[in-house]
Amino acid sequence: MNRYPLIQRQIKEQQGTASAPAKLNLWLEVFERRADGFHEIESLMVPISLFDRLTIGVASAKDDASTSVEQDRLQVIGTGAPETADNLVMQALALARSTRSIPPLEIELTKRIPSRAGLGGGSSDAAAMLVLLDDLFKAPGGGEEVYSHAQQLGSDVTFFLGSGAAVACGRGEKLRDAPQPLLGGDLAHFVLLIPEIGIDTRAAYASLSPHLTSGDSRSTFQGCEFVEKSDWVGSLHNRLLDGVRRIEPTLDQIANFLERVHPGRWSMTGSGSCFIVAATGRTEAEEETSLLRSHLRDWADGTGHLVTEKSGSVAIKILEVPMWIPEVDSGGGISSERPILG
Repeated sequence: MNRYPLIQRQIKEQQGTASAPAKLNLWLEVFERRADGFHEIESLMVPISLFDRLTIGVASAKDDASTSVEQDRLQVIGTGAPETADNLVMQALALARSTRSIPPLEIELTKRIPSRAGLGGGSSDAAAMLVLLDDLFKAPGGGEEVYSHAQQLGSDVTFFLGSGAAVACGRGEKLRDAPQPLLGGDLAHFVLLIPEIGIDTRAAYASLSPHLTSGDSRSTFQGCEFVEKSDWVGSLHNRLLDGVRRIEPTLDQIANFLERVHPGRWSMTGSGSCFIVAATGRTEAEEETSLLRSHLRDWADGTGHLVTEKSGSVAIKILEVPMWIPEVDSGGGISSERPILG
């Protein structure tokens, strides 16, 4: 049985390749800060069809290699992730090595998920590494060990070890089933606006005023609002947006723009900087994408760049993506033939 269906992968001999999906927070409330410094949250999270790709294999000597085969070799294709021990992929490897013997690896990470956008790319990459390492070098503690390592790596990592949409609680590591039928039971689509600005997660949480995370200011998640197609597109919510708009004027401008163009049908994912516009299906998402690009050209400088006093000229990428619903192997196990998405 494929224990981790969100991380689709191919395994062949001593090499594995995995697709690491992005996520969206369709609903996110932040509560008081805990004694350990983290805030309690409640969030509806869904995976989307935007993927990084991770390939790992046992390192082999190369004639022209200046690096010893005794060392891991990490290559990042794309931008937004370091080729150092700071990369969550390498931190996941270090944790796995604390419980079992793993030879030096050649690691290739292809980045398609924008970094510091609230899309969970780094967390998904870390989950993919934990899963591939368990496939190739079985974790002695089984699934419990993999989940324990995920919790140590970050609040979102455990989500990507699941099977799909979920409601996250605690600091994000505790998951429960999402309401069903989710989003009207159809394959929901989303339009993403991704500005060329990253937001630091700690800064986003620190920007929240205490009165926004306590008392009457807090909202309670109502799962029924995300069941009917007619309801969920107007139910998006993200408490972090209140603080982010104060610390990053560019994102405040984009939020004001979206409220004019799509009142009540947009939000931000995670700590930003990616914004979401809800669509009930592919046709509507394609229409919204075209409309947003037209409005953006008129609103910005005609090129899709927003000129701001603080950040200068800021490019804004617009993508249309569907929700990601993974296939589960009917016969159990991991497919060696299914194409890796990406």
